[in-house]
Amino acid sequence: MDWYALIDDILVREPQRVVTRHRLDGADPFFRDHFPGRPVLPGVLAIEALVQAGRVLLESRVDQADRWVLGSARAVRFSSFLRPGQWLVCEVGLANLAGEEATISATGRACDDGDMDLDDLKALPAAVTGRLVLRRART
Repeated sequence: MDWYALIDDILVREPQRVVTRHRLDGADPFFRDHFPGRPVLPGVLAIEALVQAGRVLLESRVDQADRWVLGSARAVRFSSFLRPGQWLVCEVGLANLAGEEATISATGRACDDGDMDLDDLKALPAAVTGRLVLRRART
């Protein structure tokens, strides 16, 4: 399984924060059905992109052999649609890491320009926000 299918680039990798981006390609199969004639990224895939960014954040803090899965999503808000041709820019920050669980604050932003300036990140409209709890997967 490709654990990072919704990450094209890692723009920022810091101990407490990661910023990733993914180009939303209109040829992706989920855009055909969601919704015909007015394609948007399914909300569950927006959350999955945030989870994948969270995994990148955790890679530098824990054993890289560990797999982290979504345990819960809290206070999730969708404020705008993500459409084909846009970039989904995911910013995650580590709120808490305790044993088998990591809590991250997460924001997915819509960006029309792939050459965005990271200084202007906060000016981009938030498409999805929330607090995610990632749990270490037992193998």
